[in-house]
Amino acid sequence: MKLCTRLIAAAGVASLLPSGTWACAACAAGDPKNAGTYLGMTLMMSALPLLVVGGLAYWLWRRYS
Repeated sequence: MKLCTRLIAAAGVASLLPSGTWACAACAAGDPKNAGTYLGMTLMMSALPLLVVGGLAYWLWRRYS
C-alpha cells in the first residue's frame, strides 16, 4: 500500500474517534487539584527541548574545544 493511501486511511480512522479522546487527563476535568500537575507538565514540556539542545551544544563544545 502506498504511503499516501496509508496516511489518508489513518486520517479517516482518527476522525472517527470521539472528541473526548483529544483532551488531556490533567486539564480536561477542570479540577483545581490538577492545576499543579498541569503547570508542572507544561514547564517540563517547554523546558525539555531547550535542555536537550543546550546539552547537545555543550557536549559538542566540550568535545571539540
